[in-house]
Amino acid sequence: MSVQKSEAHQLGNNQFSGTHRGMAAVGPMLGKMMEVSKGRFAITRADHYMANGDGVAITLEFAGEANGIKLKQPGMDLIRIEGGKIVEVRLFSSDQNQEDVLWGK
Repeated sequence: MSVQKSEAHQLGNNQFSGTHRGMAAVGPMLGKMMEVSKGRFAITRADHYMANGDGVAITLEFAGEANGIKLKQPGMDLIRIEGGKIVEVRLFSSDQNQEDVLWGK
């Protein structure tokens, strides 16, 4: 029996960029995003769910405010599912440079 571990791949060049493995890493990353944004980071729209086999793509819009920057932009999450559980997420922003400035180093 294999153990499923989740992975989140945050692209870009900011303090949250990189691969975060397991809920022990993903949970704190999300918590730190909320801390840095003082609770002002949210997915404001998620629609156009497209599934093919074990892959799901979701178009979305997210907004946030941190480090004196306000951001609102579209993005896409690519999700891989195994055994009915999310095991991998790849997060894409329409303007990665703007998101990098939002989160800082």
